[in-house]
Amino acid sequence: MLNDVTCSEKKLFTLLHISDVNISIRAVMDEDRSVKQNEDNLEEIIDKQIIRLQELDMATALIKSKQNIKGELQDAHEEVQQISGGISEAKKMLSRMHEQNSRLKEIFTLVETLDKRILHQERNIPPELIQGYQDAMYTPLSEYPINPTHQSTRKTPNSVRHITTFEKEETVKDCKRTLFNEPEVCPIIQFITAEEFNTVPKYIIGRQTVNSLETINHFINAINQTLIAKYTLLSMGKAAAQKKGDINLYLYYKKQELDIRDEDGYLYFFTAEDYYRQTKTKIDKTKLNFLTALRHCKRLRECRIRNELRYVITSH
Repeated sequence: MLNDVTCSEKKLFTLLHISDVNISIRAVMDEDRSVKQNEDNLEEIIDKQIIRLQELDMATALIKSKQNIKGELQDAHEEVQQISGGISEAKKMLSRMHEQNSRLKEIFTLVETLDKRILHQERNIPPELIQGYQDAMYTPLSEYPINPTHQSTRKTPNSVRHITTFEKEETVKDCKRTLFNEPEVCPIIQFITAEEFNTVPKYIIGRQTVNSLETINHFINAINQTLIAKYTLLSMGKAAAQKKGDINLYLYYKKQELDIRDEDGYLYFFTAEDYYRQTKTKIDKTKLNFLTALRHCKRLRECRIRNELRYVITSH
């Protein structure tokens, strides 16, 4: 029996020892776990501090180089402004191109219409009408009756070669007005032909040798525009001129007319001032030579009234 007690004590002692060992092992494991957790926390703290140090280094570098960065930012801002301005100009240019494109489309449509009309006229106008216009004989300017307000109807050419009947004559006149835009308010100066130009003495033209014929005809065209502008205003009458705001110019033209009438009837003329008013250019030495050439070719004559030189259109 004593042996049984001893065995029980030994078993109990063994169990207690095993329990103490387990407790020790658990304590060691808990301690290891705590140490490992502390190590993990320490690593996290170190990582956070490293990130903070990197941010501080970056902030320090930015503070030290803030002047350089400011200059670069200003340069970048200026470049952005330039690019923005370029974009605005490009938009404006694109808008103008759209407007020009629209106008060009309208012009193209008008040109197509005009081309069709020209083709129609070319195919349908009898050749004798065009020939009749080219061969037309004009009556002297003095036979054109004009009333003081220029509102009466001018006489049309009364003889056309190669056209015998009155009906054909009237057809030719209407055709000329329609096709060739024959002026109604005043006669115009006909262009100088190459044959006529060759008869002009060289000293009259002067040093103007290059494209002289083309230049003098261009000058004639400017004179014609001056005449048309002047006599269009006169043909409007006083009331219309006053409504247009040109009453003073109208009265000035009327006063000029009263000074130059002669026994042959009405005379068409212009002055250097009229030419400047229409073309904004003065009659210089070259143009004076051209006027002398026009006198030589019987296109006009000079008439001086009270120190004012007037160039009177002559029939040709």
